[in-house]
Amino acid sequence: MDLNSGGVPPTLLPTMRPVVISGAEAAFVVASRTKLSARAKALTGGLNSHLFVTDLIKLGRRADAVKFIAAWLPPRESLWYATLGVWQTYRLLNQSGAEEILRRVAAFVRVPTADNLTAIGQAKEILRDGGTVGLLAQAALFTGENISSVPGKTIKPGAHLTRKMAGTALVIAAAQWPGSKKLACLDQFVSMGLDIAEGLHLWEPNPQQKHPGLRHVPNFNMATQKSGNIWENWK
Repeated sequence: MDLNSGGVPPTLLPTMRPVVISGAEAAFVVASRTKLSARAKALTGGLNSHLFVTDLIKLGRRADAVKFIAAWLPPRESLWYATLGVWQTYRLLNQSGAEEILRRVAAFVRVPTADNLTAIGQAKEILRDGGTVGLLAQAALFTGENISSVPGKTIKPGAHLTRKMAGTALVIAAAQWPGSKKLACLDQFVSMGLDIAEGLHLWEPNPQQKHPGLRHVPNFNMATQKSGNIWENWK
């Protein structure tokens, strides 16, 4: 499946429109959008996002780095990030209907309209699914204006739930890999997230908005290097 295709969205949901972001944003502000380990949160201090990611990688805090990158990215890029990562691991999940849900989430990111969001599934079913693909579907669901399945009732999702769930889906997906491969998978996700933060591997070849990225220092290990051809063996 080629996820990186499709035209320009005709009508973006408000939550999926371009967002101005900066690596200079305070790390504690970004960290408030997700759930980091207590040790990682203690490191935020007066650091900006650039420096905080660098420190997480140096200290081997891979899962925290993945969650933080997902929280730093705009919702659309964050959801795409999670889609790519879960797609890479879904064959290990043994989760019924996983590929179809992935296709629908990918279609929604490429063309983020209300109809494509509805096509992912019913809120009451999505919210019951605590598996990796279910968490990804929840990340998509939370970009909408209403997660209630009761006619006439509105429940507006929290502003940062999409990014929080995207990061969680990635970390849980990596946990499916056996033994030491979990760490290698998280390293791949960190590299891919840093790439996406620079506007690479997105749903269209020339995204409308370029981002400043999060790489702050020269490469010092594999986690800061570009992830290369992320489409290898993804079909």
